[in-house]
Amino acid sequence: MKNEIEIPVEWGDTDPATIVFYPNYFRWFDIGTRHLLDAAGLPYKKLISEFGLLGLPLVEANGKFLNPIRFGDTVRLVSFVSSWQRMTVQIGHRAEVNGKCCGEGLETRVLAKQPTPGTIKAVPPPERILQALPVYAQTE
Repeated sequence: MKNEIEIPVEWGDTDPATIVFYPNYFRWFDIGTRHLLDAAGLPYKKLISEFGLLGLPLVEANGKFLNPIRFGDTVRLVSFVSSWQRMTVQIGHRAEVNGKCCGEGLETRVLAKQPTPGTIKAVPPPERILQALPVYAQTE
């Protein structure tokens, strides 16, 4: 599964050279993950109420910055499930401007529950979540 959103680049997203400051990519990746979950019918409130999850805590993130994104650009962010493991999901992201890839990222997240107050435990994904968020086979 994949989802696409558009993000306008604001003045505050950039450094003095009007190039996007790199932490904003990670903020966008997080936003992309939320929109991917929403598009799959798994908004955060549903993860809590129907599956008893605390959420999908981030355990690893990386990014590649390939071409500059500048103030005034509109980013097309493509987010997708790249793999499932026993208790983790990897969400891939691709940031494009005018069809040109400017950055890529990969988040590794766990499905987490709170078995007792003050504790967090990773759990395997329920089948319904796996079905709603299938791995996206990129053909690009």
